[in-house]
Amino acid sequence: MDSIMLHIRGSGDDVLGPVFRLAEALRCKVLDLAEGDLINPGQTSGWHAFQQFRDRVIRSAQ
Repeated sequence: MDSIMLHIRGSGDDVLGPVFRLAEALRCKVLDLAEGDLINPGQTSGWHAFQQFRDRVIRSAQ
């Protein structure tokens, strides 16, 4: 296997912990597609940007 993709949904920064633990167990890196770059634990800007986008889209659809 060359790669896996996880589609993360939810709120809060605690959802990223399991992602980094999985990456550590698999000896791989985490790529944030919102940022377009590899990220390290504690880097949450891409996750925050996704949540803001999601919330804006949901509000406009209501």
